[in-house]
Amino acid sequence: MANSRLNKHLSEKQLNVLKEQVLAEKERIFNKLSSQQSQSTSVKIDSGRDEVDSANDDILRKTELRFATRESLYFKKLNKTLELMETEEYGMCEDCATGINFTRLKARPTSTMCITCKEEAERNEMQSYHGRISKSLGNSVQFKLS
Repeated sequence: MANSRLNKHLSEKQLNVLKEQVLAEKERIFNKLSSQQSQSTSVKIDSGRDEVDSANDDILRKTELRFATRESLYFKKLNKTLELMETEEYGMCEDCATGINFTRLKARPTSTMCITCKEEAERNEMQSYHGRISKSLGNSVQFKLS
């Protein structure tokens, strides 16, 4: 690591393990998205198909697009995590400013909250149906009660 021990919560070895994990995950997603893109451009539309087959194909394409979008968002999050790893802020909870446990970061290296704060945030989110804000997309989610 070029920066000599910016993060005091994690050891150099732990940071390297997490960085390798993030880089491997980025490569996996990049390869998957590249493969999907090349497959989708080679799909031919058969005009002799019936409506049910066409509807099933549409559902399949929409599902694949939804997953590709999620993977793209995760790819961006991994890039942000790599940038954060070069600072003192990586591995520190954005809410309570304590160090995030290495075990949690190993399971989810993009974590920005310790498990206690994350659980509390999820409980609050589940209790609030109106005006929720998606952390990944930054958009408000509105629910209408009938």
